Amino acid sequence: MKPFRVLSDWRMDDLMISFSVPGGGVGPHLDQYDVFIIQGKGRRRWRVGEKISMKQHCPHPDLLQVEPFEAIIDEEMLPGDILYIPPGFPHEGYAIEDSLNYSVGFRAPNARELFSGFADYILANELGNHRYSDPGLTFRDNPAQIQTNELDTLRSMMRELLEQPETFQHWFGEFISQSRHELDLAPPEPPYESDEIYDLLKQGEELNRLSGLRVLRVDEQCFVNGELMDTPHIHATDALCQYDKVNAELLGDAIDDVRFISLLTALVNSGYWYFND
Repeated sequence: MKPFRVLSDWRMDDLMISFSVPGGGVGPHLDQYDVFIIQGKGRRRWRVGEKISMKQHCPHPDLLQVEPFEAIIDEEMLPGDILYIPPGFPHEGYAIEDSLNYSVGFRAPNARELFSGFADYILANELGNHRYSDPGLTFRDNPAQIQTNELDTLRSMMRELLEQPETFQHWFGEFISQSRHELDLAPPEPPYESDEIYDLLKQGEELNRLSGLRVLRVDEQCFVNGELMDTPHIHATDALCQYDKVNAELLGDAIDDVRFISLLTALVNSGYWYFND
């Protein structure tokens, strides 16, 4: 996965590894995310069609397919070959021999997901309590008519919440850093004490980030699996965001701050970072 980190971490969704016997595949289908398909063991033939409106159907409850299509790409992939398929392009692949495929997916939220997530955040944090008012209310001939200026005021009330940078950034950091897949968490037993974490780092031990954990930065704030990492040590949180492994050198002076070590200990005891032993 590391070579793909030249792209945005927040767009990266998952790595799916699939094994197929000769002729094996899931049939023609399309995805609404960017995908890089890497051929591992064996050979597999891939066909990609033009991006046009296509009707989908479900031959099986867990399988969504499209009708057969005319291919604009039709290639046999060998070990090491990579095929990029943008969102909405129908494609199908089938194995020529026993083969392994590695699919790296980059997902983008749609507007419905964004509005739903933001609304949940507003409710959870009891924001948006400003109530509509109309001190300039005038009499009208038709009381059933909602006037344009009233609609403008209502839209403005909703838009003001979206246009508060601090509110929007904090929500987006929580929203986008939440894992979309179940994490393989293994909290240490017994849990670490802060001084143990400090001593191990000072002795040169490295902390490894849990595979699949989303650690993202929005402006100067760092978010881990939907939670804000509340610390002023930007250099240290940058290291946690950027690197899969961190040590005392990368964390810098932050490890001498009792509050930072306490925060780091909580992350380790949650199973988000771990020592090799």
